[in-house]
Amino acid sequence: MSRCVSALKAKRLTRTQYFQAPGILMRGRSQPVGTMQSQNLNIDLLVGKRIRLRRKRLKMSQTTLGNALGISFQQVQKYEKGLNRVSAGRLMEISDILNVPISFFYADIITKQHALSSHDEIISNTEEYLLLKRFRTLTTVKRKAFLQLIMDEHAS
Repeated sequence: MSRCVSALKAKRLTRTQYFQAPGILMRGRSQPVGTMQSQNLNIDLLVGKRIRLRRKRLKMSQTTLGNALGISFQQVQKYEKGLNRVSAGRLMEISDILNVPISFFYADIITKQHALSSHDEIISNTEEYLLLKRFRTLTTVKRKAFLQLIMDEHAS
């Protein structure tokens, strides 16, 4: 009987060996080690920092944001620290709750190499966002009057 047990132990793979795919070093179950992962971690961290920045600007607690999302404040902490990745759907919910466009969370990531396709992508603070949002709802006559007012103020 002991001969069978020792034969089974000899054939058993260690956890590290089991999770290694050919040519890819794995950490745990699903985290390949490499540059792509470190880039993703940096993005997760930057997005988390922007969530925290906006939440604090609104003087909102992690608990309040968590309740609005239907998650715990600990999960909000993990998002903000970049420990857990924020899904696209969740980021959409967060942007609605925090009253910012989704592009706000990627403002630190956008570089000169990336072409900006709309004005929303370069808005980084609340006042600019609200100004543009309200401006778009004005009639043409009011828009022209508003622009004239701004031009007059800038000239003096």
